[in-house]
Amino acid sequence: MPYYYHHRRSIFGGLILILIGALLLVHQFHPEIGIGPFFERYWPLLIVLWGVALLVDYLFTPRLGGTHAPAVAGSEVALVIVLLIVVGCLAGLDWVHRHNSDFNFDMDDMFNQPYSWKNDLPAVPMKANAPVLITTARGDITINPTSSSDLHVNVDKVANAASEDDARRDADNVQVKITPSGGGYQVRSQTADSSSENSDVQTNLNVQLPAQSIVTAQTSHGDIKLAGMNAPVTVDSQSGDLDMHDVTGDVTATMNHGDTHIDAVKGNIRLDGHGGEVDLSNVSGDVTIQGDFYGPIRVNNIQRTTRYTSSRSNLTVGPLSGEMEMDSGDLSASDVNGSLTLTTENKDVTLDNVSGRIDLTDKRGDISIHFAQPPHDDVLIADESGNIDITLPAHSNFVISAISRNGDIDNAFENAGLKSATSGETTILNGTYGNAGPHITLSTTYGTISIHRAQ
Repeated sequence: MPYYYHHRRSIFGGLILILIGALLLVHQFHPEIGIGPFFERYWPLLIVLWGVALLVDYLFTPRLGGTHAPAVAGSEVALVIVLLIVVGCLAGLDWVHRHNSDFNFDMDDMFNQPYSWKNDLPAVPMKANAPVLITTARGDITINPTSSSDLHVNVDKVANAASEDDARRDADNVQVKITPSGGGYQVRSQTADSSSENSDVQTNLNVQLPAQSIVTAQTSHGDIKLAGMNAPVTVDSQSGDLDMHDVTGDVTATMNHGDTHIDAVKGNIRLDGHGGEVDLSNVSGDVTIQGDFYGPIRVNNIQRTTRYTSSRSNLTVGPLSGEMEMDSGDLSASDVNGSLTLTTENKDVTLDNVSGRIDLTDKRGDISIHFAQPPHDDVLIADESGNIDITLPAHSNFVISAISRNGDIDNAFENAGLKSATSGETTILNGTYGNAGPHITLSTTYGTISIHRAQ
């Protein structure tokens, strides 16, 4: 009786299905995580996964009484293509949500049409510096100052339904009221029938009030726009963009998904949460950003300190007359009129014209620093794996200690006070150039240190 060998199926298909399910699960519960940038950086793990599957198949197939499967099967290639399609779709949805927070993929909307109604609420007189709370569950909030002492609210309801009668019934069930609260007022949209969510009704609020009012604005799904206020502002948008400018007072913002643009603030800015692009400019106070914002993050003309804390980076920058920009793989800063402290990973860092102390720790990234003027404070750079490139004016004075493990040191400054030595694969440079000066400490592993002499 002939004995037939059977081909054992590869485990790669199961691993790919697990990976696709994990991506969908992460995107469902954490849509703020950009799947596209993540896959762009970590796609080699797919090859590692494929190799592990082939190795397991090779080792265990003979023990299970089968013959080896082909190294590359057509079904495995098809699964890889399916994975790429899934990643592409998720990345496309992320991009659309980032650039249009009102986008909502819903099959029911294919058969509905939008209907809108506008109305003005009766004006309400306000006291100077009174607090105002503005909330809507779904809709945009626009806030502008008025020359009068009254609170004005314009309501724009947009309902999606199969007919105008159905849309009007849903819109009528959402009411916007102005009620006294804490010496000021609440402007709130709510449903008259508590059993109905009316998720398809977008209630946009256009609010005009005295410039000295203390404003708090909240929306679960929508944009917040504010301009020309002369008091502290607090905003919270769980899914939408923030756009504010010309604020005299502190700005506190919380968001979960969307872009942030804030300009011309005579006070401090604090931004918490998650989101996409961040653009902050012309701020007379401190800037504090805390959370995973996937950028790019742009900050320019900040008169005091900028602090950014995320799961991967911790940055503190002194007064910034130039600009700083950070994205998933790069960070650059120019014209820093103070010190800079940074701990990060997987980022290439470029610094130009930092006048104060530099304390920089990076993992797996190249570092480039250019001094327009001789440094007057210490420079400490530690790179776990990457090149360090530093350019100094020819008339600089400094004390240097540099070490490159598994790499070289190229030094354009030569005199008797600088000593270079090589031991195995480690190169060391120590000494003094000129009349002492600040200490420059450079350290890298698997990288080259280049010290350039500017003309």
